[in-house]
Amino acid sequence: MHAVEAELGRSRLVPELARDEGHFDRSREPFGTASIVLQFGSITMRLDDLSRRQADNLARRYRRFIISAETDPSVSIAFRRAGVTHFLEPRRDGTPETYRLESRRREGDLALWSYEFAGRLNTSSGGAELALVAETGELFDRGLENFLRALTASLILEQGGLLLHASAVVRGGRAYLFFGPSGRGKTTVTLLSPGDVVLSDDLSLVVRNGDRFEAAGIPFGMAHHRIPDTNASFPIASLNTLLQGPRVLREPLSGAAAVAEIVASLPFVMQETGQSGRALEVVGRLLDEVPAYRLWFRKDPSFWTVVEEEAR
Repeated sequence: MHAVEAELGRSRLVPELARDEGHFDRSREPFGTASIVLQFGSITMRLDDLSRRQADNLARRYRRFIISAETDPSVSIAFRRAGVTHFLEPRRDGTPETYRLESRRREGDLALWSYEFAGRLNTSSGGAELALVAETGELFDRGLENFLRALTASLILEQGGLLLHASAVVRGGRAYLFFGPSGRGKTTVTLLSPGDVVLSDDLSLVVRNGDRFEAAGIPFGMAHHRIPDTNASFPIASLNTLLQGPRVLREPLSGAAAVAEIVASLPFVMQETGQSGRALEVVGRLLDEVPAYRLWFRKDPSFWTVVEEEAR
């Protein structure tokens, strides 16, 4: 079992949120009175009721994405002390398990919860609440980022964009996205591009900007916790699903195969019956406007010779 899951397994047991319908109806203590506002792509998030320590730490971590508190946000999130040790109970038989994230959509509310957090978004008002089992440390960091990732996936979809499991590298003012399952090489291509602007090595934000799709930096989701080099967005040159091989080769990817590859790299929304249809619609529009390829590459920068072919 993962070390954190083992730690949670030793904590006192509480009912899982799925069986605890009244959790969000109970008053929860805020961490404090501080606030920060984040902006990335077309999304603005106001984080309220933070302790001063939390606000200072998050301001440092997300420094390139902090904006004036006067901005009207896409969503305001009230931070609360959970008052419990966990919301999901890890397996008790010692069997390893992947990280579980549960969701429920009901009457305009989207609820999300896992081991260390429970959050709820009112989709009509843009108000949200996030209960965390810890004020600082690994449990706080993981709970916060997993909630923000899931929230971002839902919000950006409604704006005609996508959150994609992909790395994004900017060359010549254009963004190249590299996607695929874990282990395919998303982080590797960023390490092989030391002179370029890296927007992400794990999760990339695809936004609709006027009549085109762009890739934007986001303040979380990078596998190695590196803050992106910029919060700007860039037109997308191509989408590349990664395959490792003995030689560098690229072939066009289109039709149902292209849709399937991209859909497999969409976190959160395809599990939501209310959002999967919208996601397929946005993926289809993206593929109509941006070329997609299968890219075989070696662990050296030679893949850029074929990736940039259409730019010449």
